[in-house]
Amino acid sequence: MYKKILAIKIRAMGDTVLMTAALNELRRRHTHAEIHVVVTDIWASLLENHPSVTKVWKYTRHEEKTARARAIARLGLQLRREKFDCVVGFHASPSIAILAYSTGADVRSIHFHGLKDKNRYSTVEIPGKGVVKPIIERDMDAIRALGISIPEGKLPQLVLTDDELEKARQIFKKRELQPPILALALGASRPAKIWPLERFAELASLWYKTTKGSVITVTSNDEQGLVDEYKEALAKQPTINTGFSDRTHSFTDLDARQLVAVLKLSSVLVGNDSGPRHLAVAVNTPTVTMIGPENPIEWHPYPRTLHPYLYAENLPCRSDALPGMPAWCGLQTKCIEKEHRCMKLISVEQVFTETRRVSHQ
Repeated sequence: MYKKILAIKIRAMGDTVLMTAALNELRRRHTHAEIHVVVTDIWASLLENHPSVTKVWKYTRHEEKTARARAIARLGLQLRREKFDCVVGFHASPSIAILAYSTGADVRSIHFHGLKDKNRYSTVEIPGKGVVKPIIERDMDAIRALGISIPEGKLPQLVLTDDELEKARQIFKKRELQPPILALALGASRPAKIWPLERFAELASLWYKTTKGSVITVTSNDEQGLVDEYKEALAKQPTINTGFSDRTHSFTDLDARQLVAVLKLSSVLVGNDSGPRHLAVAVNTPTVTMIGPENPIEWHPYPRTLHPYLYAENLPCRSDALPGMPAWCGLQTKCIEKEHRCMKLISVEQVFTETRRVSHQ
């Protein structure tokens, strides 16, 4: 049994949330161990109050190579003083390898995701190499390498305080947002993954017409353009003249934990393949996801009974994947040549049907 464990995953918001499923399994096996976690600084707050985490270490990524090397070196020296006896790296990179090695831990389980690559940086053999699988299961393989038996199907978990939930309730009350509340995540990591915004607007209108509830959108500060386009489309909906304008609000300035609380109080989240849906899953809010250029096998590790996704199968334009990998398109912008078919083939009716089916009302 290990007494002091370090887990490392310095990636995006969704990766940070997904990692919590593996952290719970570490805690289950090593009940009394200290479990420290290194994550990207802007997502560190998501792990506050988490029962499987003893301490969070923040990593600030620098674009300039020299600054990045210095930051890794400083953090590595701090971690070495902690005397960890085991390190788990959920996504191998030179930075993670350096941090893991710098701890001096004898056991280092470092998952390298390349299907044909060897277990770089790791002192133990990672099971399941060469198999395409959901990202949660890849994370679990780094834990399984330590001799822990874990069944498939574990989900991420985030923990909120009563005070945070009450503040979210007050936010809704102040804006007179009546339940049931539909949350829309308009953004994505690249435009090619965004469902047409006029369809989000049509979906919002249908929700109000059918449930008399409210609709919110959740975006980051740099996605204001998406909000503006959505509002322009919403203004053309007939329900806007029947009181709906008082039942909708766009949130662009919520911090990470406020966003989680708002999603926790929502009836359902509908959105693209992006970070907010992982947050919603982690607080047991149903989700509906529109997936376009990428294959859902890796990034939708959730039961479709409560977290369905819509995906247009067998499109030949998803042609950027390496041999043996799931079909994938790496286009950054909405494609003109193929009319963005991967997203436009997903209809409002399909999404609305699934939204009504899974929503808490």
